[in-house]
Amino acid sequence: MKGHSRTRVGIGIICALMSAACGDPAPLTQPTSFPIEAGGSVASTPRPGPIGRWQLTSLIESGQAPLSVAEPERFTVELTAEGRASLRADCNRCSAPYEAKGNRLTVGLMACTRAYCPSAPLDSKFVSLVGQANAWRSIEGGLELRSEAGVLRLREGTASN
Repeated sequence: MKGHSRTRVGIGIICALMSAACGDPAPLTQPTSFPIEAGGSVASTPRPGPIGRWQLTSLIESGQAPLSVAEPERFTVELTAEGRASLRADCNRCSAPYEAKGNRLTVGLMACTRAYCPSAPLDSKFVSLVGQANAWRSIEGGLELRSEAGVLRLREGTASN
């Protein structure tokens, strides 16, 4: 039985090598290059959408007056090219997958810590509106996230997640 296993492995390797040899590989004299980001990692292809680090400047729930945010650095969202949203909502942290297609936005199920923050209920409103956001647009110096439930206005900044 051992002889048959070795024969099968040998035949498998030969078939794989022959298949590779019959392909149309790039000439060996041309090096393959990948864009490198600062720090030496391979750069990912830029993804259209609201990628970046954002600080909340105002929150408007539907039918309510706008709420200005005194400490925007305590209410942040980072949207990555890999489709991950990371939030800081005062003393809580959240994470969720997201997808942006055109100006449409879909935020997946959000996992959050559930501490009681001094800013309550602003922290909960922020998380809720990010989770319900279904559209985005660039605004002067920032980003706007919208849904039927309300509007978030954010400026470029650092996310303290």
